[in-house]
Amino acid sequence: MNVKVITQDVATLRQAFQQRKREYDALRAAEEWAGAVMHAGMLLELALKIAVCKNMNVTHLPRVFQVHDLDFLLYCSGSLNILQANPDLLRNFGIIATRWSMELRYEGPVITQAKSDEIHNALFDSVSGVLTLLNP
Repeated sequence: MNVKVITQDVATLRQAFQQRKREYDALRAAEEWAGAVMHAGMLLELALKIAVCKNMNVTHLPRVFQVHDLDFLLYCSGSLNILQANPDLLRNFGIIATRWSMELRYEGPVITQAKSDEIHNALFDSVSGVLTLLNP
């Protein structure tokens, strides 16, 4: 079976995650809330793609997963049952999944600090943050 995969391996995806995280932190520090939220979604997307690779036990992400659908990626990551068993985690995932899309890149500064903070907490809360669970 010849599965088409992306060129980057999991280690490179992790490096991309770390780079996007540095950019995310810089955007939040500069109070660029819309840019920070855009990067927050990309962080979750990358973390889920890394989790998909772990779940499938592959080193390169199959191209079929080159999507921006967080719900689909969550399902394929093998983490859905964990989120469903924890209402706080599930709520936090929902906050991001409903407020983020790639279309945000076309919008101006429509995100407030409060919305950015809500997404930040949904990702990084030490107990129920989605990235805390995924640990990319």
